[in-house]
Amino acid sequence: MKAFCRFNKSMGLNLCWLFLVFGTRWMAAEQTVATHESGVESNLQFQNEIRGKLGQRMRLEDRMNALHVSGVSIAVIHRGAVEWAKGYGATSLDGAPVSTSTLFNAASMTKPLTAVGVLRLVQIRKINLDAPVNNYLKRWKIPENKFTAGHPVTIRQLLTHTSGIGTHEGQVADPDAGLPNILQVLDGQKPATTVPVRVEAQPGTKYAYSNGGYAVLQLLIEDVSGKPFAQYMQQAVLSPLHMDSSTFEAPLSPARVARAATGYWADGVHGIAPAHFVKTQTSAGGLWTTPTDYAKFIIELQRDYAGTSHRLLNQKMAREMMTAGMGPSPSVRWGLGVRVGGTASNTFFEHGGSGVFQNESIGYLNGDGIVILTNGGGGGDLVNEVARSAASVYNWPDFHSVQHTLVSLQPEVLEKFVGTYDFIKITREYDRLMAEIPLGTERQQVFPEAQDQFFLQDAPTTLKFDLNDKGECTGVEFITSIVHLQRPKTK
Repeated sequence: MKAFCRFNKSMGLNLCWLFLVFGTRWMAAEQTVATHESGVESNLQFQNEIRGKLGQRMRLEDRMNALHVSGVSIAVIHRGAVEWAKGYGATSLDGAPVSTSTLFNAASMTKPLTAVGVLRLVQIRKINLDAPVNNYLKRWKIPENKFTAGHPVTIRQLLTHTSGIGTHEGQVADPDAGLPNILQVLDGQKPATTVPVRVEAQPGTKYAYSNGGYAVLQLLIEDVSGKPFAQYMQQAVLSPLHMDSSTFEAPLSPARVARAATGYWADGVHGIAPAHFVKTQTSAGGLWTTPTDYAKFIIELQRDYAGTSHRLLNQKMAREMMTAGMGPSPSVRWGLGVRVGGTASNTFFEHGGSGVFQNESIGYLNGDGIVILTNGGGGGDLVNEVARSAASVYNWPDFHSVQHTLVSLQPEVLEKFVGTYDFIKITREYDRLMAEIPLGTERQQVFPEAQDQFFLQDAPTTLKFDLNDKGECTGVEFITSIVHLQRPKTK
C-alpha cells in the first residue's frame, strides 16, 4: 500500500510537471493569437502615409463607421492553418451581429474557384488548356470576327484575362423580376441587361480583366461535365474541402438567406437583401461563402502547390496555376485565375471582389494569408486597410503602406492646378488641393510630394501635372498601379 501511495505521488508530480510545461505553452500560444488579433484590429493603415505625421494607425470599428460598412468578417491563416476568425458589426443596418458563419457574396473572389473547376477538367484530360474553347462548347460558340481570324480564343486565355473579350460588367438581378440563363447572358438577350460577350482585341496580345470570359468558362464547364454549373462546382470544389457553408445557389434558399448579409451600395444606406441578390454570371461572382470556408480553399491551394495534398489539384497543375503571365503592369500579373505577386521566396496569390460586396483574399505559398469579407459601403477601402494591418502584424513582405515626404506649396502655386481634366476635377480649399476622381464623386484631398506631383492618401493614385515653359498647367497624368493616363486641361 505504501508503494502504491508513493507511485501515485510520483505520478501526480509528473502530471503537474506536464501541466506546467504544456499549460504554459498553451497559454503563451493563446496570448500570441490574442495579440495578433488585437493588432490587426487596431493597426489599419492608409495606402500612403506621410513621414513624420503621428496617429496614422486606425481602429477597425472606427473605419467601419467612417466608411459606412455595417458588417465585416475576417479569417487569418498563419503557418498553414486558420489562426483566428471573427465577425464585426451587423448583417444589415438593423440586423443580427455578424459571425464567422454569416454568408457574404464573394463577388469576383468566385473566379479562383471557377478556375480550379476548369483545371480539374484539364487534369482528367477532358479539355486542353491551349485548345480553342469553341472545340468544346456545344450550345453556343464565341462568334468569329476580325480579331479571332487565325487566333481562336483558348481556355488558358479565358483564365488569364487575355482572350480579347471586353471587360463586360457583371449583373446583379432580382429573381422576382426573372433571371437570364447563361446563353442569354452570353448573347445579351433579355432578361439579361449586359452587352453580348464578344472578342474586342486579338486574343493573347494583351491583358483585359473580363467577367464575360468567365461566363464562357461557365458554359464550358456545363457542356463538358454535363452538369449544371452549381452542381459541378459543389462536387468538384466545395465538397472535397468540406466548404459546407458555401454555395453557388442562385437564388439562395430561405435557410441560407437567414444566414446571409445584406449588400450595400457606396452610401452604406441603400442595399439589396440577400433574397433579391443574384449574380447572373455565377462563375464570375456568384459564390456565397464565409471567411473560414474560403480559407479552406486558400490552404488547400498552398498544400497542393507544396505537394502535401491533392484534394483539388496535383502539384504540377497547382504550380502552373501560380505561374505569373501577363498583367496590366510589371507588379500586377495573372496566373490561371489568380493574381500572382511577391518574390520567388515569398510568392503570394490574390483575388479581390467588388460590386456591392467588397472583399479581399490573400494567400502566401509559405502558409500565411487572410480572407476579408464586407457587405459593401466603403468596404473596398476597408479591406485594403485591414490587409495592410495584417501585413504589418504578421511581417509579410508585401501590402504595406508607402511612405511619402510632403513639400510645402503656397496657395498661389496651388491655384494654377485648379481645373477640369476629362474625368478629374481639381479645386482649391485654402492651402490644399481637392480632387473629384471621377467627376461628381466625393472630394478627396491630394497631397504634394513635388512641385508638380500629388498623391491620394488611401489609393494607389498619383497625379503628375504637365507644366509648359511659362509654368502654366496644361494637363495631368493619372497614374495608378494598373493604368497610366494623360488628360488635357479642358477648363
